[in-house]
Amino acid sequence: MRRQWAVALPLVLALATVPEGSAGPAPALVLGPTDEAAVAALRTPEFARRGDPLAFVESARDLVGTVLPCDEVGRHLSLRLPTFPALAGDGWTRVCGAVDGRAVFDHPVPSAAAPSPPSADPDADQQAVTLVWLPPGTSADDDFQTARARGLVWMTVEYGGRAAEPVTDVDRTPHDDYTVLSWPDGGPLGVQWMDPADTRLAWPSETADHRFWVSVNYPGSPVEAVDLLRTGVDLPT
Repeated sequence: MRRQWAVALPLVLALATVPEGSAGPAPALVLGPTDEAAVAALRTPEFARRGDPLAFVESARDLVGTVLPCDEVGRHLSLRLPTFPALAGDGWTRVCGAVDGRAVFDHPVPSAAAPSPPSADPDADQQAVTLVWLPPGTSADDDFQTARARGLVWMTVEYGGRAAEPVTDVDRTPHDDYTVLSWPDGGPLGVQWMDPADTRLAWPSETADHRFWVSVNYPGSPVEAVDLLRTGVDLPT
């Protein structure tokens, strides 16, 4: 994903609500005909990437790191963790974790209103937690490629370091494999077809007095990936 965009729009947490008379939650993402066409037109890059960057991932645990209680992760981020109704059927499970294990809790999420002074090494100050939705019949220790083929989805929420820097510009120039949509609050959402089987969605978020960089990897086409976000609940946008 083209991490260079930089969006400094004031963003708020998109809490799905149920309008009066509605049969269900309001869509988290609403697209017009132009947006629909832009997503449907995305193609894999003209010059194919060399190999699959996830080819050597052995299990979902390699993505998650140390498994942590999801409620603790949510409290640490000051967020209600997102859910996807499409991944809430029988047998689907959500696993949360961090590469640094419980040490991630030793790094408070910086305040967006009163950020820390710029670090000499922003990359060292950047932290992340990962949420993985495992398809029915799989566990965090199962073969990753098998789980991926069955629909495994994962979200990364980064904070601190470069992720805490305000985003000031967005490159909305369309590319064959990449386009930028907008959340209902005006915040940008990048959609990129990574290879014939995967789509990456990424966006900056400013919510709960914090700045985050959020990404979702979906094992399918951009159209399918965007459909997943439409009905997402409590997405930090």
